[in-house]
Amino acid sequence: MNIRFRCLPASVVLLFAAACSSFAAEATATGPGPAAPRNPLHSTNGPVDLRFSIEASTQGVAGDNAFWGLAQTLSPDVDYPTEHYWLESYAKLALNVTYKVSDPFTFYGGVAVIGSSTLGKDYFEEENEGKVLPENAYLGIRWQDPSGDFRVDLSGGQQSYILGNQLLLAVGAGNGFERGCLTTFPYRAWEMTGLGRVTWKQLSLEGLYLDPNELESNDLHNELAGVNLKWEPKPGQFAGLAFIKALASEYPYAQAPVTIIPNGRDGLAVYDAYWKWAPSEGPLAGFSLLGEAALERNDRVNLEAYGGGIEIGYRFAKVPLQPRLSYSPRYFSGDDPGTAGTLETFDPLFYMASPDTWASGGSSSLAFFNANVIAQRVRLELTLSRRDFLNLNYWYIQAAEEKSPLQFGQAARLEVSGGTPVLVSGVPDRELSNEFYVEYVHMFSQHVFLTAGLAGSFPGQGIRELIPAGANDWWGGLVNLTVRF
Repeated sequence: MNIRFRCLPASVVLLFAAACSSFAAEATATGPGPAAPRNPLHSTNGPVDLRFSIEASTQGVAGDNAFWGLAQTLSPDVDYPTEHYWLESYAKLALNVTYKVSDPFTFYGGVAVIGSSTLGKDYFEEENEGKVLPENAYLGIRWQDPSGDFRVDLSGGQQSYILGNQLLLAVGAGNGFERGCLTTFPYRAWEMTGLGRVTWKQLSLEGLYLDPNELESNDLHNELAGVNLKWEPKPGQFAGLAFIKALASEYPYAQAPVTIIPNGRDGLAVYDAYWKWAPSEGPLAGFSLLGEAALERNDRVNLEAYGGGIEIGYRFAKVPLQPRLSYSPRYFSGDDPGTAGTLETFDPLFYMASPDTWASGGSSSLAFFNANVIAQRVRLELTLSRRDFLNLNYWYIQAAEEKSPLQFGQAARLEVSGGTPVLVSGVPDRELSNEFYVEYVHMFSQHVFLTAGLAGSFPGQGIRELIPAGANDWWGGLVNLTVRF
């Protein structure tokens, strides 16, 4: 069902909710008040527990010189504009139900629907698009022995699933284009899942089947299956090993110089390791070390690729503003143009591309997927007050391989080598960009918050050499208001 609708009523509701929430917060801060009222969205009646939730968001985005001028240079006939302005909005209604049959058995399930829209043209020239689609529709059953040490959980249907630190499996749905909401990406649940988990104390073994909720305009019929072994000695601290297999896929691969391999992902095998260590007490409290690394093989197309990264961070809890400083290097292999018989481009699958996870840059995360990319991120998080937060991000981004695709056919061109024209793609120099993203968050309350962000991407030598007329700095900004109950 394709529904186009205007975002103004949602914006008015959000602003009204923010004002009411701010007034309530101020009233609470100035003096004691009555006890918090019962949550009207949560109801318990004997063995039945019902939890309703509401989420709505409106985000205005503006961008200047998107993709640094590559479109104007490499595809001048397209008449790609230098400025973009658009408004994204979505609303999500959800219900989660649990029914305790007996002490060991609990049935559970959930349903949710999302309405999303974009007004104006986004970076991909999609204009005034919108959809109303189901987001969740799943059922499950849990069982545990009287001690609680041994547990079994089976579920299936349309639901979210995240593996490890979100390097490979996190966002199971397509966003943008006919669904709108390119940058807020509200759709995340997989269209069909089958999950089975057996847990004994701190150790769990999980089997999974995932069918992503792909865009109607670009359904590549992906199907994944795998197993996941996880050890979690304390909440928030874990280590795991996983194996993922692409049972079917029409997703194509790009090979240097500009060859497209149809159905390249079909048969892909991925070996994944992930971990997180963040002690909450003792002399190392505030320190964190997390990471994820994957090795990929596919004999059908002779693929050998690898990628991953780590994050090392520390929060100075006793220092004013409680700063948390982190450094995160990442590497995602690219195809070596000198090895014609082997494909080395890393397949990022369905990763989370937000600034605090695996985005390769601020605005340019829309240009550089996590393939043929080396990225280094430095992030500083500051607590300005109980309601105000400031996050500063900087990326230095390079290509793992020169003259190798960063995206399908990106910068395909003829170059003369030894007097002979040679077809190449990618960049002639590994330096891609220097980027920053500044993000300010104000919490009106625990349910309503405002976010403002500014991103600047400064082209590196590899981009500048592709644009004889001169590459431009890519600037982007956003203002977002979100309500969650």
